[in-house]
Amino acid sequence: MSLWTLRRELPVDGLPAFLRRLAEALESGAEVPAGDADLPGFPGDAGGFALAVERCGAGWAMSLRAAGREREAAAPGGDSVDLQPGRSGDARGADSFERAREKYRQLKKLMQEDYKTLRRAAQDGRTPPPETLESFLALCEAMADTAQPLLSARGTEATDLARANQTFLDDARTLRAAAHDPGALADVLGRLERRRAACHAQFR
Repeated sequence: MSLWTLRRELPVDGLPAFLRRLAEALESGAEVPAGDADLPGFPGDAGGFALAVERCGAGWAMSLRAAGREREAAAPGGDSVDLQPGRSGDARGADSFERAREKYRQLKKLMQEDYKTLRRAAQDGRTPPPETLESFLALCEAMADTAQPLLSARGTEATDLARANQTFLDDARTLRAAAHDPGALADVLGRLERRRAACHAQFR
């Protein structure tokens, strides 16, 4: 999984054009070239993304964050090689495992940053920034949709972790309804924190 973020100010008439370009990238399903002026390196096969737009002077302030999917590599003979780490037992498999663990750590780090912003808003009795809320939910969706970096990719542990991540995501989605009520927001965030602690105790 690759994480991608873009923040930009756009003129009033620039937003519709940007949204059309984003739609084209999603329809193509291919990564946008790094030299593209609008969406350099955007993962067209994004596993989840968050877009926040708000008025800024005479134009718009736009923030877009996306998480791409892991891919499978074609093996000789037309078979598929699962890139889930730790399966082959050789040096390449171990290297793939470490890369997956690092990508997963970066995803969780971004989630934690957004979570802290949401928690501070609840503590201060105010509505959290909508772009932070949507960013957090997009990251939660990416986490739930990502192959987990476990030593056993198809064992009971992997199934249990996928189920725990889905439960976490289901709870996280209730944040939208709770965003304008600091008490309700704090309750949902507390529930997410308890689920996170239980997950870490079981799987770390």
